[in-house]
Amino acid sequence: MSFFPNSQKFTVNNSSFINVAGDYIQRDDRDYYPGLEILHRNGIQGAVYNSEQRFPPPNCHPGTRTQVLEILRSWITDVADTTSIHWLYGGAGIGKSAVAQTISEEFAASHLAATFFFARADPSRNNLTSFFITISYQLATSPTLGPLLKHPIDLAVRENPGIVHAILEEQFRDLIVLPCIWLTTTCRLTTEQWKDLPRLIVIDGLDECIDIASQERLLSIIRQAKNTTPPLPFEFLICSRPEPRIRNAFSHQAFHRILDCTDIGESFGSGKDIANYLRHEFNRIRREHGRSMAHAAEDWPGNGIIQQLVQKACGQFVYAATVIKYVGDYDGFPIERLEIILKITVPDDFDSPYPDLDLLYMQILSVCPETELFFDVMAHILRPSDTFFDKRFEQTSLMIIEGLFFLPKGKVWALLSRLHSVLLIPENDHDNITVRHASFIDFLTDQKRSGRYFINTDMEERHERVLFYLLKIISRSTIENWKYQFEGAKSEFEDYACTYWGAHFQKFKNSSSSRILTALNWVDLCGLLNTTLRYKNTSSKVFIDTLQSCLNNFQSVVQWAHALRKSSNRLPILDNLIKQYILFDLGFRISIPSSLSTQAREILMVALLVLKTHLILYHPRRRHWNAVDRLVLEMTYSFLTRLPDTWWDLTQVGNIMRSPWPARLPILPLNMNPPQFDYDFWNKYRDNFSMIKLDYVECHKEIGLHCVWILSPGVFHMEDVVLYAQDHWINHVLDALPSDETLQALLDNVALLNKEDATRALEWAEGAEESQDQLAQQLIMQIRRHLKPRPVNVTSNGSQSGRGADSESVNEHTSRNKAKPSLIMGKPTKNVDHILDVLASDEMLQILLDNVALSNKEDARRALELAKATEESQEQLIQQLLMRHGRTSQTKPSSIIEKPTKGIDVDQLSENKVKHRWMEKLRCF
Repeated sequence: MSFFPNSQKFTVNNSSFINVAGDYIQRDDRDYYPGLEILHRNGIQGAVYNSEQRFPPPNCHPGTRTQVLEILRSWITDVADTTSIHWLYGGAGIGKSAVAQTISEEFAASHLAATFFFARADPSRNNLTSFFITISYQLATSPTLGPLLKHPIDLAVRENPGIVHAILEEQFRDLIVLPCIWLTTTCRLTTEQWKDLPRLIVIDGLDECIDIASQERLLSIIRQAKNTTPPLPFEFLICSRPEPRIRNAFSHQAFHRILDCTDIGESFGSGKDIANYLRHEFNRIRREHGRSMAHAAEDWPGNGIIQQLVQKACGQFVYAATVIKYVGDYDGFPIERLEIILKITVPDDFDSPYPDLDLLYMQILSVCPETELFFDVMAHILRPSDTFFDKRFEQTSLMIIEGLFFLPKGKVWALLSRLHSVLLIPENDHDNITVRHASFIDFLTDQKRSGRYFINTDMEERHERVLFYLLKIISRSTIENWKYQFEGAKSEFEDYACTYWGAHFQKFKNSSSSRILTALNWVDLCGLLNTTLRYKNTSSKVFIDTLQSCLNNFQSVVQWAHALRKSSNRLPILDNLIKQYILFDLGFRISIPSSLSTQAREILMVALLVLKTHLILYHPRRRHWNAVDRLVLEMTYSFLTRLPDTWWDLTQVGNIMRSPWPARLPILPLNMNPPQFDYDFWNKYRDNFSMIKLDYVECHKEIGLHCVWILSPGVFHMEDVVLYAQDHWINHVLDALPSDETLQALLDNVALLNKEDATRALEWAEGAEESQDQLAQQLIMQIRRHLKPRPVNVTSNGSQSGRGADSESVNEHTSRNKAKPSLIMGKPTKNVDHILDVLASDEMLQILLDNVALSNKEDARRALELAKATEESQEQLIQQLLMRHGRTSQTKPSSIIEKPTKGIDVDQLSENKVKHRWMEKLRCF
């Protein structure tokens, strides 16, 4: 396809054209690079040397660090130098970042190709996730390198957009190495030509990458690229502390011939540089404070005091910079503040590698409120990464902190107002608050150095802090939501709190915390449940999954409280907590408005059937989540197939799951109403509303009996439903209370029980009520006989005979039957033929009695005739056999439909009768 076909003799300059033909769009724009747009979206702009996020950046004061800067300038400009990597290292606060910034600015227009400044307290800059993406984007947009590299880099991303999420080695290869090789081989760019291009990549603060292993990984990637043929044409200036892992990586033999190292320390006259810096900055403070400093001498504070401060600095520029920021704070009087610093003396027993710096930090913190809130906010600023399940909340802006900590506007600003010397606090609410220097983080997270100012940033402590404030948000929001009946505006912080408090609790639950215990007691569970569901009504599936997640979280709290009660004194608050969080353990009620149309009511009832099935079915962990969802849909559909004239199919049930939950239905505890529930309000716009009970015990009974029906002769269902019924019918029955239906179901199927299930069933039957005593006693007798070892007779030739001959254990026998659903589905067996071909005896009758459940219709009829013709001496066994085979030989077993259970009573839904017959039958479920 071409533009302007058959056109001649015209020129178009600086234009972009889009040709639209049907659904096809052709764009011809030489300046459009979609691959670079992807890199821009995924890169870290704050890591670049001239980023606004880092303003004002650390910089070498004029006239300082001259020797170090000269060494680096010579290395950068000497094209004959064979070393292509320079490692500038030194202790904390000695000025490495200032040197890296100065070099980047000085060579930005000539030699600089890209930069990346790591920062431990910045979640976007304390890892390697976007390192190569950021570097490659700078290469592609460089004024000099861009015209050469933007096309191959853009093409690499367009052909594989997922490269931005690939492993680091692949990102480095596709976004940096291969484009350079393309220039060398395809465009025939020579080594000499490369030397005329910007080749310097500055990497500062490698030690502030919090994953220590990734520090070595990056150096390994660079080492291999510089030792291949052809070698990567770029030069690297890497600045860091001499941490053991970094030092060990640089000691690799392959680095020896390509590496230069410079230790920035006292040998380069840092004391003199610090003195020059202090004189200049004190002079600035005197001028800027105007009248309050008008009486001060021009050389204030004098050379003697400056030398004292130089001595305290011990070569650390960060000490001098912090002193200047503290003394020059606009809210203080510089002379008084300087006197405070000078009065700080290091005790003889003070054990710290940086004693004067630590005492300076302590002095700064001493004027801050030592409250729980202050330290929690500081902890978030120090380590927001790897804590939240939504990256938006890893920011440290005033807006995010106020929202997460449930604070009024302006509170954070007031809380941190005395810390401008150690924190960079933006004037707006959206930019992140950052720590000015990593040495302050080192101080606060080292308990030996910081003492009472220590901040624990371990994972469990971080999650404990977040959980505490999320529970505060929940407690407040649920009160408001009850007030406005869950129709008020929601905030992103309420949404996060309701959605993720349980996930944070799971990260914390192996520990204990008195304030978490108190906060959990504050929570109104009913309000929390309804608030959370209000946020998650995008589809019925999401609604049901969210409800299940909430109920699981409540159970986790109960388990945690039980564990605490065992390991500590029996505190009354733990008993209250357990009592509160078992509120929904037995089920719940859903309110149904009477104003729903018949069709809406039908859809709602099917949705409720799906809900009940999802909550009650056992979800095997080995199954994938979509297999579990499919099983829930198939089981729900199997319920609907028992209804006459039903028009539902599996697709329609699936459509309900993908549609929003049919109505806004408050969920209430099973046997009580919360005090916040206002009946007058809920009846205000409707004639009335009714409550549907979802009682877990009754639900287990219904599903257990339904599983028995699924396995009955002549009933055919999807394979997953049949397998589930085989595995779990007994579990559902035993999770229900003993009733005539469940007792009879077990009595009919004793032969299918393995030893463990039979033992459970025996204990369960012994708890039956007196009104069910006859059936219960029959069941108990049958189970005991089933569990009783079978005797084995040995004949004269040594073979086994009698009832125990060729027999199996209970577990082996039932396992074989369970693995062969055809026995249940009614396929005749030769074993039954042999039994019916012999004369009746006590042993033969007992075998038939134990295995009634395995007989198909034809075998049951023949066994019935045999039993009627048997002698009176076996009268007791005969009567039991007649009774049970009489039931088995019916065309269909009694089912839940024909014998309604005491389950959910939908008659309460409305005063009007529901006309559809399938709806009447659905009430039985």
